[in-house]
Amino acid sequence: MIYTCTLNPALDKMGYVDKIQLNQLNRLTHIESDAGGKGINVSRDIKALNHKSVAVGFLGGSAGTFIEMLLRREDIDHNMIEILGNTRTNLKVFDENGVSEFNEEGPFVLNDELEALLDFFRSHLDERCILVISGSMPKGCGMDTYKRIIEIAKENESLVFLDTSMKYLMPSLEAHPDIVKITSTDLAKINHIDARLSEEEIASMGREFIRQHCEMLCVSHDHQGVYLITKSKMLHCTPMNLEIKSKVGVGDAFVAGFVVGLENGLRDEEVLRLAGASYAAASQRSNAHPKSYEEVRAYLDQIVIERK
Repeated sequence: MIYTCTLNPALDKMGYVDKIQLNQLNRLTHIESDAGGKGINVSRDIKALNHKSVAVGFLGGSAGTFIEMLLRREDIDHNMIEILGNTRTNLKVFDENGVSEFNEEGPFVLNDELEALLDFFRSHLDERCILVISGSMPKGCGMDTYKRIIEIAKENESLVFLDTSMKYLMPSLEAHPDIVKITSTDLAKINHIDARLSEEEIASMGREFIRQHCEMLCVSHDHQGVYLITKSKMLHCTPMNLEIKSKVGVGDAFVAGFVVGLENGLRDEEVLRLAGASYAAASQRSNAHPKSYEEVRAYLDQIVIERK
C-alpha cells in the first residue's frame, strides 16, 4: 500500500478575468475549485496509473469538508484527521498577462491532532508500505514533525519518499528517508554554492548526499531533466520536447510514477521511465494530472534514460 502525507492541504480556487485592474473592482468571469496539496496530487496521479493509495493529512472547516467530498467523489481512499482550524484557501487569478496567486498561511494544528496523525501511521505502516511525504507543514507542527513521521515509518520497515522544500528538508534528513527529491538549486545551496551545477557536480554532490542521508536521490535540473543517483550509478531522464500546458503539479505526477514503479518491483531504469512518462502526460493537461494510464503509456517509449 502507498500512503501519501499532506499536512497542509488547500482548497485551490482558480478565477478568470480579462485583465486585472489594480485598485478597481474586478469581476471574475468564472471560478473553478479543486483540492490542492502535493500529497493529494500524488494520490490522484497514482489512481491514474491504476494503483491505490491512501491520502493522509489534516482537514478542517468548510474548505476541508469540500476537499473530503472531492476525494470521495474521485474514489481516492483517505484518512484525514479532523482539526479545529480551517483548511487554507489559495486563489489563483488568471488574466491576459498570466496568473497572480494569493495563498493563505494555513491553520494551527493542535498537539492532540498531530498525535492522532502519528498514531495512525504507527498502526498502519508496515514493511509492505511506501510512504510519500510531500509539501509544507501548517503552524503547530514543529520542524521535527517530518522527522518523527519518518522515524515511525522506518521503525515499521516502510519505504519513505520525501519531497519538500529546504525549510523542512534539512531537519527531516536526520531520520534518513529512503528516497529524497530536490532541485539542483537546493543541492547547490546545501553545498554553499551560488551557481548552476554541472552534471559532474550533481554526480559528486549527489553521491555525498546519499552517503550521509538516504539511499536514492532524485535531482530535477532546470529544463535538463531529472537525475536519479544511487550508491552504484547515476541515471538521467532526458526531458521531452513538449509544450508545457501546466507546470504546477507535474513534479507530483513524477513522484506518483516513481513510487508505482517501486511498488511494481521495476528496475531503477524503468522506475525512472515511468516517472518521466507520468510527468510528460501531466504536463499536457491544464490541471497537471494524467487522466488515465493510457495517457502515460503513450509516452513510455519516448522517454530516454541514459546511464552516466
